[in-house]
Amino acid sequence: MNWFCVYVRTCELLLMLQDGTAPAVAGEVESSAATSATPAVEGTTEAVKNVTNVAKDAPPPPWMQFLPFIAIGLFFYFILLRPQQAEQRRRKELLTTLKKNDKVVTTGGMIGTIADISSDGTRVTLRVDDNTRIKFLRSAIQEPLKDSSETNGSSST
Repeated sequence: MNWFCVYVRTCELLLMLQDGTAPAVAGEVESSAATSATPAVEGTTEAVKNVTNVAKDAPPPPWMQFLPFIAIGLFFYFILLRPQQAEQRRRKELLTTLKKNDKVVTTGGMIGTIADISSDGTRVTLRVDDNTRIKFLRSAIQEPLKDSSETNGSSST
């Protein structure tokens, strides 16, 4: 028995099963492979024709080519862009809710109390000490001061 001929017949069977055209009798392929007096080259050309026909008949859909790019785009959106947008939204909300007498920390690390907010809302005057007032852009405020460690530290000296 020629192993190459058996391999080719098995490939033909698999291709027929994939197309949905199964042989009438399952043993028909095996018996024809065992008793076949035809050369292996003839079976090879038939298998090549079947493979090329299957390749021509069923091309992948065009959207499948873009699937990896879509997956990468979704990955970047959910890992990078969405958290960044949420942080920007939170910061914008924080800056709009600032009011007079709030204790804040600037991006430079200066701690002060809001003494005045300009009429257009872009500038804030911070009272750093009793006699010291400094004007900052509203965007230079990092966050409101949460703990009262400054008042506890100054009262002990």
